[in-house]
Amino acid sequence: MHTIKDDGVAFEHFFKIHFASLCTWCQHKYNFDTDIAKEVVHTAFIKLWKHRSTLSADMPVKAFLHKVIMNTSLDILRHAKVRERFERFVQQRNENPGSTPQENYDTKKLQADIDNAVSELPDQMRTIFELSRYEGLKYAEIARQLNVSVNTVETQMGRALKKLRIKLAGYLTLFFMLMIINKIIP
Repeated sequence: MHTIKDDGVAFEHFFKIHFASLCTWCQHKYNFDTDIAKEVVHTAFIKLWKHRSTLSADMPVKAFLHKVIMNTSLDILRHAKVRERFERFVQQRNENPGSTPQENYDTKKLQADIDNAVSELPDQMRTIFELSRYEGLKYAEIARQLNVSVNTVETQMGRALKKLRIKLAGYLTLFFMLMIINKIIP
């Protein structure tokens, strides 16, 4: 760890040796496609580099990477389950033909407030958010398209989501109450 901790060349060499095998392990263990596995492993190496000065000297580097990969992967899987539940909820709501004028108004107001909150994001942040959430691009694809690093995309997405959560906080409370009432969240 000491050489990787203090030496960018040693770190790069370690990265080149282990990146592919860690991607394969991640892909098979968590049933991810190649791009997602690469993003997860890339994130683990970024965290290793960022935290290199605070890691204990006896901490095995691969153990650290495996732990970060596991935690990141589990976050992705949990997020996918929440998204799946939400999509089922929306589908059930759309299949219910008894929408009232008030529900239609509320839906239009919510969409207008979301659109407004997104439009208030700084330009690059908004572009990254829209490419990810509206066009379904992966972080690596966005990074290539905008000629920025994947880390920049991750940071901007995190900040965008935080700003939107604050701006739309009232709706989130209502949304989760509806999900609990409709037994979408156990």
